[in-house]
Amino acid sequence: MPTNAEAIAGVLRDAGVTRIFGHPGGEIVLFVEACRRVGIEFHLIAHEASAAFMADVTGQITGVPGVCVSTVGPGATNLVTGVANAFLDRSPVLAISAQVSGRLDPSYTHQRLDLTALFAPITKWSITLDGMGTEEIARRAMALAQAPRRGPVHLALPSDLAGQEMRAALPTVSLPDLPDTPPTPQAASVAAAAKVIAGAQRPAIIVGVGVHPGPAGDALRRFLDATQLPFFATPKAKGILPESHEQFVGIISGMAGDEAVLRALDRCDLLVAVGFDPVECDKDWFVRHRTVCVDDVSLAGGGYRPEAEVIGDIAAGLTHLGARLARNHAWRADEVAAMRDDVAASVRPRLPAQGGLSPHAVLDRLRQALPVDGIAVCDVGAHKLLIGQVWRTDRPGSFFMSNGLSSMGYGLPAAVAAKLAYPDRPVLCVTGDGGFLMVVHNLEYLIRADLPILTVVFSDRTLAAIWVSQRRKQVAPYGVEFGRPDYAALARAFGAVGRRVDNLDDIVPACTEALAAGRPAVLDVTIDPGEYVDQI
Repeated sequence: MPTNAEAIAGVLRDAGVTRIFGHPGGEIVLFVEACRRVGIEFHLIAHEASAAFMADVTGQITGVPGVCVSTVGPGATNLVTGVANAFLDRSPVLAISAQVSGRLDPSYTHQRLDLTALFAPITKWSITLDGMGTEEIARRAMALAQAPRRGPVHLALPSDLAGQEMRAALPTVSLPDLPDTPPTPQAASVAAAAKVIAGAQRPAIIVGVGVHPGPAGDALRRFLDATQLPFFATPKAKGILPESHEQFVGIISGMAGDEAVLRALDRCDLLVAVGFDPVECDKDWFVRHRTVCVDDVSLAGGGYRPEAEVIGDIAAGLTHLGARLARNHAWRADEVAAMRDDVAASVRPRLPAQGGLSPHAVLDRLRQALPVDGIAVCDVGAHKLLIGQVWRTDRPGSFFMSNGLSSMGYGLPAAVAAKLAYPDRPVLCVTGDGGFLMVVHNLEYLIRADLPILTVVFSDRTLAAIWVSQRRKQVAPYGVEFGRPDYAALARAFGAVGRRVDNLDDIVPACTEALAAGRPAVLDVTIDPGEYVDQI
């Protein structure tokens, strides 16, 4: 029989995993070596949270669970933030941590934590391996991570078992059931949903995180063409439907200009929620509005009670639903345009920038500079709320952000995963100075891996979103201000291209030059945070 480490590595190889991310320790090296022997690359990342973010986005892009690896104790605890992000952003991930040798139990407590219990609340399944049926457990873990709703699974591998042969082919523990492949939705549910939609005067589409590029996205575009309904998208669904479409209104769920988006929502008498998941929302508008749900699993619960649900394969559900509907709504083109214009006006700067550049104007220039096939990734902070609303995205899989957990530090690791998945496409990472400081160690990896990612640091010297919250609550700014490091010089110290930009007219030339250089690059852009007060 193979060793336990070899058994897991073989399952990953057979599933299509080509790379894993992590930070090794002595307790996990046999597993890393087993992966190397089957042709899976190990990417050394200086912090395990970054490795987990990379696994998260790899899973989002490929559909195959991204894999992150850690040693015992602090290595495993460092994975938690990235794994939790994958849990709330519905990304397929397999997190593998070492565990202290079982032979030392129960007297040995050094670096010993109950990792199964630690990861249980933020995964679909967490288990410590015992050498019984390791291969079958690994297969079930990979399948479970990919099953609707997608999410992370955690395996803890005790260090003494890694190099031992599996003790048995079948596990002695009960394995979690796998949901059936989403079936073709029932005709009765399609008919019921079609009746509700046909009876509405002003229905609108909400596109959510559960719609993935491919058959579901293609079917949604056909549904939009057939019905010509106005549509909103959540941040994780940006680009599934093109935002240049005349029926697009805005990005919903807590981005900049949210009051205008909610005003538009209040004009709708029904929401057709496709792949919608309340995890993306920071307000409970989905409870107050009439809703029809089209999804592969039902998320009805609490106050969210759709009037009708079309549950099963999303592409099939939309196809059958579209065949029963005609373009019989009461929306006029000028109404939809007015709602879209209201959203755009709500995030437009009202005062000249002072002490830095307008973040809105900088994003406009960055959008001009990024080629049409480019991928944009943003970190979390005030800039996220703005870019989520104003960055027009017309292609699936070309925009990434952390939204369910909304974790700072996501941006640069996510950009790494995107560039590895799409090496021929330019990748832009927009991050605040706070988020950049959390993950600056990734610059070393960019140089070592020769990944030409362009990182633009919005340097406003503060945690701007918290600063705005303090102003709203009439609290004096406290505990939210940074110094002004020279991030361009820091980038050069790592071996990357580094440039500080203080003039709006220099943004496009600087980006064009950096993208053409074929090297990792950092633009340090001085930003005025005052603009965020009106926008968020």
